[in-house]
Amino acid sequence: MELRKITIYGYGKLENITFSIHSPIHVFYGENEAGKSTIMSFIHSILFGFPTKQQTELRYEPKLQHKYGGKLEIFFPEIGLATIERVKGKSSGDVTVTLEDGRRGQEELLTELLAGIDKGLYQSIFSFNLHGLQNVQQLRGEELGRFLFSTGAVGSDRLLKVENELQKELDIRYKPNGKKPAINEKLQALRDKHSQLKSAEKENNQYEHLLTKKRKLEKEKQLIEADLKKEEHEKRLLEEWIKIRGIVQEKVVLEQKLATYKELHFPQNGLTRWEALKEKLLSIEAEIRNVEARALEIDQELSSIPTQEELLSAEHNILLAVEKFPVYEQLQNRQTQVENQMKKIEEEIDSLKSKLHLPIEEEILLKESNTSIFLKEQCAQAASKQRRLKEQKEELDERLKAEQAALESLEEAVKIDKQKLLPKEERARLEEHVQSDHQVRWNKEKAELLSREISQLEAQGKLEEKRMKLNTIITSGLSIFLLLVGTGALVFGQWVLTIICFTVCVVYFFVFLSGRKLAKNEIRKKEHKLALVKEEHAQLLVTFEKGQGVSRYEAQKLEEDTTRREKFTQLQFKLEQQNESYERVLQGFEKWEANFLSHQKLLRQLANELKIPYELATQQIYDAFLLIEEWKAKDRERNSYLQELKEIHQEREQIISKISYFFEQFMENEKDTIANMCYRLKTALTEEKKKRDRIEALQRKKADLSEAMDKYQTEYNRYLEEKNDLFSIAGVTEEEKFHEKAAMEMEKGKYKERLATINGQLEMANIAKNHIPVYQQILDPELQLEEKKGILDRLASRIQELVEEVAATNFSISRIESGGTYTDLLHTFKQFQSEFKEDVREWAKFAVAKQLLAKTIEQYKQKQLPAMLQKAEENLAFLTEGKYIRIVPKEEGAGFLVESHHHLFYEAKELSQGTTEQLYLSIRIALAQTFYQNFGFPFIIDDSFVNFDEKRTDKVIQLLKKCEQNQLIFFTCHRHLLKYFPDESLHVLPAEERETSL
Repeated sequence: MELRKITIYGYGKLENITFSIHSPIHVFYGENEAGKSTIMSFIHSILFGFPTKQQTELRYEPKLQHKYGGKLEIFFPEIGLATIERVKGKSSGDVTVTLEDGRRGQEELLTELLAGIDKGLYQSIFSFNLHGLQNVQQLRGEELGRFLFSTGAVGSDRLLKVENELQKELDIRYKPNGKKPAINEKLQALRDKHSQLKSAEKENNQYEHLLTKKRKLEKEKQLIEADLKKEEHEKRLLEEWIKIRGIVQEKVVLEQKLATYKELHFPQNGLTRWEALKEKLLSIEAEIRNVEARALEIDQELSSIPTQEELLSAEHNILLAVEKFPVYEQLQNRQTQVENQMKKIEEEIDSLKSKLHLPIEEEILLKESNTSIFLKEQCAQAASKQRRLKEQKEELDERLKAEQAALESLEEAVKIDKQKLLPKEERARLEEHVQSDHQVRWNKEKAELLSREISQLEAQGKLEEKRMKLNTIITSGLSIFLLLVGTGALVFGQWVLTIICFTVCVVYFFVFLSGRKLAKNEIRKKEHKLALVKEEHAQLLVTFEKGQGVSRYEAQKLEEDTTRREKFTQLQFKLEQQNESYERVLQGFEKWEANFLSHQKLLRQLANELKIPYELATQQIYDAFLLIEEWKAKDRERNSYLQELKEIHQEREQIISKISYFFEQFMENEKDTIANMCYRLKTALTEEKKKRDRIEALQRKKADLSEAMDKYQTEYNRYLEEKNDLFSIAGVTEEEKFHEKAAMEMEKGKYKERLATINGQLEMANIAKNHIPVYQQILDPELQLEEKKGILDRLASRIQELVEEVAATNFSISRIESGGTYTDLLHTFKQFQSEFKEDVREWAKFAVAKQLLAKTIEQYKQKQLPAMLQKAEENLAFLTEGKYIRIVPKEEGAGFLVESHHHLFYEAKELSQGTTEQLYLSIRIALAQTFYQNFGFPFIIDDSFVNFDEKRTDKVIQLLKKCEQNQLIFFTCHRHLLKYFPDESLHVLPAEERETSL
């Protein structure tokens, strides 16, 4: 992609500014606060959104207007020119993308154009500033190597920050030999609590015995409860058997009765099926009688309808002839129209003859005159040129008069203004006087400035003398005070204080002398400067007194002559221009005459082609052509109408003969009009067709009745077969015997229905069917039920005893635990154990994350890093002029080793600061050349190389220029860097633009 245009509506202090970019390398130069960083931030914001208020980046919202945002015009090789506009809206702004083909979109289309690259990744790979190199300068030791490795992976120190954050989180939680981390502290506390808990357990032997007894009692209670459930289940089954014993006996009786009907055979739903079948048989018999009666009626009607077959055979030809009658009427109307058109054309031809009024025979004009399209175009052009030549002649006459008058006027004005000019000797004298007057004024102004400087220097000298006197008084007083203090200390035997006082006094005295000497030197310098200024001031006063002023009249006279000379020069220039204009008009006359003669020759040729006189051609050549062309067209149209009249007459005769033929053949031999003959023929055909349609309809009905008769007969036979089948199954031949067996079948069904009800009740009972025979063998189920109740009472009594014993044991255990020591220790231990597990899980998450990061780095070193390092090595060798030739990743962890041309390996921390920065830039550029080479985003650089010397700066810029697939946008405030870039790629942000627009 290539940035073509930057338009800023409002961004920071930038308002209503447009920058056009026409080259792959573009430089923005300006002083500090000229807006370079603002423009760079603007490009990022339009592409990736304005920074939100929660982010630390500046939003650059304008202070003096409400419009916030702008647009970029970017060229994409696959798509063309795209306009990306972003203005104030939601948190990151409202974006609109417009493509060259008219397609529009928002964030989704912009993401598609940028291939999913976000702001962080773009700034990591393609955007440089001074802070990136400053980060390199602040790192030391192993951290520097890991930083460079992180840059080689993602373009920034993001990988290094993640690794450091993970290690920091792990160290906060646990260190192998540490004491303060949370896991270390809780592990020690957990060990202490465990020791206390074990001691408490040893002192509670009785407690363990009670717990064992409690477990035994609870186990016994569970066994008895199981027996109790089993006995209760058996009791419920006995109660259920007592309830269903009666219906089981009824089931046995029903099964015995059904056995007596074992030999009975009767069709399922036989009686119902016979009744329905009997009804169908009676219905079909009635339908058959009805069909026979209707068929007889149809035969009688067919024999009573007479037909005329010859008329129907000729139906097609008759209809073709009759349908021509509307054509006949149209032909009559068309004949009338054509005759009227013929009269009109004759009148128009007479009118054209009168307009042309040529002494030429009509046949010669119509046959021999040339009216081709080519000649028509020539005539039109000739007529147009004739008009233009006439207009040009009139225009040239007017211009000649105007130019001649203007020339004469200018010559007179030049002559008058030349007489008003001063002679050369007089003008030279006045110029000399004015120049000397300007020098005098300048000397006077400089003398005033020197006078003020003399006053300032004298005042500063007095101030320095006062300051020296004040310093002398302060120094004398302080020295006397120190000497007195030192003497007093000596009298009292304070040797240390005495030495300090005398030492301070001596040092202060020497400092005072040194300062006094410097002050005197400064005073002497100012006195010397004052003397020089006074001398220069005196010389200027002498020059001013000798100078002579120029009179106001002379200055005004010189100024008026200067104005006249400027006006005279302008008039001379106008006169030259007017002479040239006059000559051009004369040349135009000559050119017009040549064109006119050539055009007259062409008119003679065209007149011969049209067979018209030359005089008519010179006046109205194109009009004459149009009239002749129209005359020929009318003649062709008249001939066409004559031919059409002939064809109409022939077609009418054919229609009449056909209609008359059919009328005489099928109607009575009588005369009539064509319209009546058509009507009577059509009426006869219609009547005959109705008879034919009625016969066909009756025949179809007869066929339908025959088909229905076959259908009813087939159905009747099928129903008879069904009747025989039913009676055969029942083993009877008469309907009365069939009804008797039907009654027996109904009684059998009732028994089955009752048996099914009993079986359903037995299914709902709690006793399974296979267990019923067992219960049938019980002689006295009521007695056995009473025995089960006694067993249940004994088991319930034992459970109650066990509950009381468990309660007593629990009471004893709770009494032992009432002291709280063991319970509290156990609770505290469990709580500490739970908290420790949570902390360990939290530590494990960060440990796994760090391990995954290490594995990812290892995979990156093995698969993706070699391609990038190969390009980075080429870049580093170019930047260092072959001093360093290889970049090798460390075998373990993150970091690089750099090989010199002497084949010595250095860690990043062992390199110089400048070489480290070159290594950093080599890796950043290599990322753009390898992993991100298909994106082709511009490099945006903001004064990143100001710490490099001239040689290293030249190498870096040469390397960036080699990246031809990436546009280079460079921001700088250093003028010495501009020599590396062409002048046409430079955009200077001047002071005026910064003060007003920025």
